[in-house]
Amino acid sequence: MQFKIKTEVDVHDVDYNGVAKTSSIMKYIQTAAQCQLTEGGMSYDNLRKIRRAFILSRVKLEVLRPLRAYAPLTAVTYPCESRGYRFLRCYALESEGEVVARAISVWALIDTETRALVRVNDFNLGLPTLPQNGLVLGAIKLPSSLTDIGGYGVHYGDVDQNRHMNNTKYPDMYSNFIPLEGKMIRSITINYSAEAQIGEKLRVQRAEEGGIYYFRTVRSDGKVNSEAQIELCDI
Repeated sequence: MQFKIKTEVDVHDVDYNGVAKTSSIMKYIQTAAQCQLTEGGMSYDNLRKIRRAFILSRVKLEVLRPLRAYAPLTAVTYPCESRGYRFLRCYALESEGEVVARAISVWALIDTETRALVRVNDFNLGLPTLPQNGLVLGAIKLPSSLTDIGGYGVHYGDVDQNRHMNNTKYPDMYSNFIPLEGKMIRSITINYSAEAQIGEKLRVQRAEEGGIYYFRTVRSDGKVNSEAQIELCDI
């Protein structure tokens, strides 16, 4: 009942420490989810024809060990029991029989014409559900010590065909403001609040408390774009 695809760590997906970027890991697992939806007749284009689109609302990813170039991977995904307006989905990455990363996400389904949210009971996903994989997607509690540390311009390399910053690119943005020499992201939780269009100039706020990094990004119109909580570990 789990959906699986084979892949590997592409040599172009590793950072200067020689380990897979968090953004790349997110791409591997989300590719598996998209493949499952496409096989079920819910490709991006097919959903667009019925005026529907899935938008990532929240995600938590844990990376259990460093992933090096060419490491063989199996990307695993499955939807979980959902209700209200929250479509839950879990993921894992396996390498040589070992779970090396896992994630849980919350998606919203929108009507692309009215921008209204669609309830779970009003959309037949047509896929079996499985229990969550033990991850808890708790709330991010941002500290009061957040301060402006710079800006980030959303550019060509960040956006997808919707012309806004793709959800997998957010870890790369935060990583520009974290000391990652000899370290990797062990855990990351992201809340996506408002889209960032190409050309947007985001204001980046950061705090560090107890070894945890916290981020908030704010659009030029004052709306919060994203919030994140990041834990590092030594490689």
